[in-house]
Amino acid sequence: MPNVETAATRDARPLSLEDTLSAVGEAAYDWDVASDRLEWTANARHLLQLPPSVRIDEAARFETLLDPEALTTRRSAVFGASQADDGAGVPFEIEYPLLRGGRAQRLWLQDRGRWYAGADGRPQRVVGVVRRLGDHQERPAEVAAMSRFDPLTGQLARARLIEIAASALAAGARMQTSSSFALAALVNLGAINDAYGFDIGDRAVVEVARRLRGAMRGGDSLGRFSTSTFGVVLQECDAADLQVAGRRLLAAVNEEPMATEFGPVSVRVAVGAVVAPRHARDTAELVSRARTALNRASAAPSGFSIYAPDPEREAARRAHVRLADELVAALNAHRVALAFQPVFRADTREAVWSEALVRVRTDGGDIISGGPLVEAAEEVGIVHMLDHRVLDLAIRKLAADPDIRLAVNISASTTNDESWMDALTSWFTLRPDLAERMMVEITETAAIADLVATSRFVAELRALGVKVAIDDFGTGHTSFKALKELAIDLVKIDGSFVRDLGRSADSGAFVRALLALSRELGFETVAEQVETEAVAEMLTAWGATYLQGSLLAAPSLRSDAAPQRA
Repeated sequence: MPNVETAATRDARPLSLEDTLSAVGEAAYDWDVASDRLEWTANARHLLQLPPSVRIDEAARFETLLDPEALTTRRSAVFGASQADDGAGVPFEIEYPLLRGGRAQRLWLQDRGRWYAGADGRPQRVVGVVRRLGDHQERPAEVAAMSRFDPLTGQLARARLIEIAASALAAGARMQTSSSFALAALVNLGAINDAYGFDIGDRAVVEVARRLRGAMRGGDSLGRFSTSTFGVVLQECDAADLQVAGRRLLAAVNEEPMATEFGPVSVRVAVGAVVAPRHARDTAELVSRARTALNRASAAPSGFSIYAPDPEREAARRAHVRLADELVAALNAHRVALAFQPVFRADTREAVWSEALVRVRTDGGDIISGGPLVEAAEEVGIVHMLDHRVLDLAIRKLAADPDIRLAVNISASTTNDESWMDALTSWFTLRPDLAERMMVEITETAAIADLVATSRFVAELRALGVKVAIDDFGTGHTSFKALKELAIDLVKIDGSFVRDLGRSADSGAFVRALLALSRELGFETVAEQVETEAVAEMLTAWGATYLQGSLLAAPSLRSDAAPQRA
């Protein structure tokens, strides 16, 4: 009778840990954080399909094998944890891709473990197991992960970057350590687009991302924050570390031109950063103060700035908070109203539509301009509340009077506010006839803050039948090519240039050029703040399509100030 091996006759010795883990398709590890020593069970290399030449005996070495665009890593999961170790350790579970020779050969892993704190409360030892995800899981995991990345550069999307920044803040507060947040802006993207075209501009954005990532420290995270700006979350980074890291990022981009078929092209960034929690207690402050530093960096010869408190700015911030509180009170008490300033055809002086402007009734019954309140609302991050109220008032006005046309202004944040667009779509579902009588005005600075978001927003508006205008044009750095890509209908030339026409030859040359280029590209134009007949005649002769200003009509709360449909 042949010998048949059974469970009873099989090797009676107890299975080793390696045997057990191999049987279930897992490998275990033990990470000593202080030394960075990473010990694995013997089956790890086979499970991970790694040749003997690849070292995984240190956590930092193992991390070099991960896809650099992974959403999270073991290190970020441990050091970014919001929980503290109460003595039993803190569990974690993450998924990430391991590269085995290129993006097409990524191996997705699940990593489950627990970290234990030392006497200082910080992670000291990490133990866990990794297992390969099956083929049926790899694709969904990949799709889910890649949806969190910027499609052009492959870097983290803005939302995910902010999540990581929030985790770094939480970890810093728990462990009493510093982290930093930096914004790196490609300051000459507009010039590159104008000189070489958008394809080269896109290549410049991708190249800046590549250089920034190459100059980053291990464990830090890079994401595309807006069209031409990247954000970097720097873990365990105090002011001294930030000085070194920031200047390294700056040098990595600025010291060497980018090779193109047109020859070398200079790419230049400015870097502004903030240390948290010293100067930022939450992600709103983190972003706001990094932007403040970036503005200073853009104007500085070095191109680099770290946020430091400015007494005058802090006083302005407190004033903005006070005004924002007044605005909230006015919104709650329904004391926000609209004033209407007509826009006239330049050649016939016929009123065509009105711009809806914010006005606030005080407790005493006085009417004040909403301008300072709008600015304050933008500074403290509540302007979306005002934009929603203005939309509601404007739509109700359009619905009540079928013969008027209105333009409403929106803030930069509203271009990313899905609830505002949902509200607009809901109104048009009930009253589709309102769309053709409405225009939305976006300031130039808001438009260029994130051209991708603005382009999507404009496309949605135009699909609904709403016209779109760029307001305050000439104050920013938008190229006409960018305006053409946005497919807007109308350009409103900033009133500061129009007011100076009678006194400044430079303003005259500038406005004349804007009008000529707009006409060449097929945009209608509005000249704002027309105050004298001489200026009106000058603008008409230069080809302005429409005029707006106190010469023709001042803003009025009266409903009959809104022009009737022709």
